[in-house]
Amino acid sequence: MRIVITLILLTFFSSCQISINKDHVAEGTKLLSQGDYLNADLEFDDAIFADNNNLNAIRGSYICALNMGNYDKALRRVNKYIELKPDSSVGYSDRGGIYLIKKDYEKALMDFNSVIIRGTNYPTMAYYNKAEALAGLHRFKEAIKSYNTVIAFNNKDAEAYFKKGIAFSKIDKKDSACLSFKIAYDLKYIEAEKEFNLNCN
Repeated sequence: MRIVITLILLTFFSSCQISINKDHVAEGTKLLSQGDYLNADLEFDDAIFADNNNLNAIRGSYICALNMGNYDKALRRVNKYIELKPDSSVGYSDRGGIYLIKKDYEKALMDFNSVIIRGTNYPTMAYYNKAEALAGLHRFKEAIKSYNTVIAFNNKDAEAYFKKGIAFSKIDKKDSACLSFKIAYDLKYIEAEKEFNLNCN
């Protein structure tokens, strides 16, 4: 009889924990959408305390940490996410973004290459971020190729044209830079007008 009661109690507490955990994630997600990163992170931390492998809570937590400038915590959490889902491109994309912000371009480039290898529903983002990492490493010719891939997916991406123009200007390809700035400006990318007027008139 004691064993049966214990099992019933364990089942009750387990299901209660799952319910509470879902509540923490839901509340954290709501607070995150409102820009209340501190309290959202506390909710995600509670959810992770209840279940160390809760992917939604882990991802929510590192997004909060990133927005609060706590890059060490963000990296710890995103590394845990990748450990739990190594075949998913999501964690690599997120970690690459953190490395871009930290200007650790080599690591960012490795992560965005991992995203591309694994496949993603957002290829333009992956190639754009790869181009940004390459530009950060002063590998401008390679960056231009990645910006071109972005444009091949979406020929209305004004920012990709603009950044391609910047990359061309870094390797003294003035005509190509000016053409890229002109296209970006025609697509209403305001910063392109300044660069065009500064370098192309």
